[in-house]
Amino acid sequence: MSPTDHGAPEVDSPFRRPAFMVSASFLLVVVLLAVLVILTTGDGDGADTGAAPAPSAPARSATPTADAGACPALKDTETALPDLAPKGVTWELFRTMALPSSKASGPAVTEGDVARCYARTPTGALLAAAQISTRSMLAEDWQSVMWRQTYGDAREELIKERSALEKKDPAPDPEPGELGQLAGFRFVTYSNSLAVIELVTRFNQPEILQASTVTLRWSPKADDWQYEISRAYAQPKSVDSLAGYVKWGGV
Repeated sequence: MSPTDHGAPEVDSPFRRPAFMVSASFLLVVVLLAVLVILTTGDGDGADTGAAPAPSAPARSATPTADAGACPALKDTETALPDLAPKGVTWELFRTMALPSSKASGPAVTEGDVARCYARTPTGALLAAAQISTRSMLAEDWQSVMWRQTYGDAREELIKERSALEKKDPAPDPEPGELGQLAGFRFVTYSNSLAVIELVTRFNQPEILQASTVTLRWSPKADDWQYEISRAYAQPKSVDSLAGYVKWGGV
């Protein structure tokens, strides 16, 4: 089954296995779960990227969710780029994915599937990148994650197309081991308003490492980092090792 079988834009994911999927059902998951903004520049089948149509979505999250309140102050104020794995980070499985969190750097608030309020620091941006990318892919209420925590010229089209797909073919839950896990990171650039980070994902059996570039901006309105969903993206690349990256993962 290919992405165009459903008339949706082609979608790839840095958490999928780069080779063939273990099953056709998981290939459908990859199509539906557009993580880390890897949305191709193909024309799709009639998708209109100019207007901002209301997404055809489940009733629970059919419209953008309003911000739920101000973020609490966080202790992390370190502006130097980390050259070691951040301290004080704990890892917890979220639908088979190990996600990092920190009392000092965030997320400070979790509301349903939305984990928000990250420090305006490199470590805060790194944690936001890991959390938002994964939750926008795997959360049951992924629409709330995308409406509240993402931005970009492909966001509304992606929500619309994925919502339509899931009405026809609800995505099955991922099986343990089917998705890659975070293995490392490297900052490409950072300021207190923009962060560009390479995240490395490890796939097992056989072991493959894949690096994806993600972008976040600081939103004064949300007082938080937001994740970019854009058609201007860099294809994931295979890497031979974690040389040049900071080793970082929970499993």
